[in-house]
Amino acid sequence: MTPTGRTIALVAAGAPVALLVALVRPDLWLLAPAWAAIILGLFTLDALLAPSPRDAVLNLTAPAGAGVGDRLPIRAQLRFAGPAARGTGLHDGHIAIAVDNRLADNGRVEAPLLADGDGSAAQFMLAGLRRGPAAIGPVWARWTGAWGLARRQRQFTVDQTIAISPSIRAVQEDGVPLFARDAQVGQRLNARIGEGSEFESLVRFMPGLDRRAIDWKQSARHADLLAKQFETERDNRLVLAVDAGRMMCDPLIGRDGVVQTRLDCAVAAALSLAYVALRLEDRVSIASFAARPGVMTREFTRSSDFAAVRRAAADIDYAAEESNFTFGLSAIGARLKRRALIVLFTEFADATSAELMLRAAGRMMTHHLLMFVVLTDQELESAAAQVPYDGTSMAAATIAADLLRDRRLVLTRLRRMGALVVEAPPEGLSARILETYIRIKRQGLL
Repeated sequence: MTPTGRTIALVAAGAPVALLVALVRPDLWLLAPAWAAIILGLFTLDALLAPSPRDAVLNLTAPAGAGVGDRLPIRAQLRFAGPAARGTGLHDGHIAIAVDNRLADNGRVEAPLLADGDGSAAQFMLAGLRRGPAAIGPVWARWTGAWGLARRQRQFTVDQTIAISPSIRAVQEDGVPLFARDAQVGQRLNARIGEGSEFESLVRFMPGLDRRAIDWKQSARHADLLAKQFETERDNRLVLAVDAGRMMCDPLIGRDGVVQTRLDCAVAAALSLAYVALRLEDRVSIASFAARPGVMTREFTRSSDFAAVRRAAADIDYAAEESNFTFGLSAIGARLKRRALIVLFTEFADATSAELMLRAAGRMMTHHLLMFVVLTDQELESAAAQVPYDGTSMAAATIAADLLRDRRLVLTRLRRMGALVVEAPPEGLSARILETYIRIKRQGLL
């Protein structure tokens, strides 16, 4: 039970009046303590008439889990039981919740209590910022009496945990519609001439087919124009390699203005690719590395294994050290017995720091097909495009332009070495990766 600002203001308002009375009528000095006593009495009465903290019952509703960057609704309902709460209303009520920094940077969220049935409720809309278990609690509820003089408060012990896992929004927005549109993407690809690598059959050439698919020897033998029909390869090996080093832990402003790391954006895009690859009957495995190799999973071969892939991706931890590409890619390559598509989600600062990455990639590309996935550095691009107005902004624009030039140089060298490069902003990353993967399947690059 504490006084509100209104109570303090009323007590303070009596001070100048008491001073004036003391100067004019010293015999009426008792008016000052009488005023303070009246305010104290009103404060005590207001506190007694307000609902008692002993009668407060809190019901906190929160989801058991959510994805990184996904909205996470929490509802706290406060009601009162017992005779002390009958016939009284709840005034100026607030709920404050202590939350993990995976849900809020400052570790605390607050919302007003609004009327809700036989009680009051506060609504919170949070977002998962980082993967891992996010604890909730304790919870503080406070309200004032009808006159706004006394504030009552109670702390509730709450022990709840929300599991923040990799987001599957990219799967739902990019992967699932791909199959909903064409029932089975693999069937659609099989029906297309010249978009696979496995010979399936000969068919009569018809207008609209690719002329390069015409088999001239068989056409001469059968006295009819025949074309080859190819089938898209199945059972290809796909390794989703995620760089979990320091550069990948930089924060980005993602969808809906939610701040998340490059690593979480990469994991979400990797899950989208894994979903499509499993539906196309390819073999998928997850790997990560930072200063040393991290997660290394077995091969997943069925669509029903997607849940296991997501659990494995959730184990990719944030690292503060620099990435060792030589060690990480060598460990991945040692486990591969045949040619595979290695999709590397990574980030680099400049051409000098990327030199070891280029050397390790060159060794891997002698046996495997590499796809480098990097996020567009929108902060650098905006800094380089900004019109300088003083010496500081001129230096910032110059440094940003130099870093962007080094970035383009590294990506160009990767393309010349034979690697596939996908560079896109966070909101379009999954779609670009899936587009490149489907093109690889159609052209039979594996």
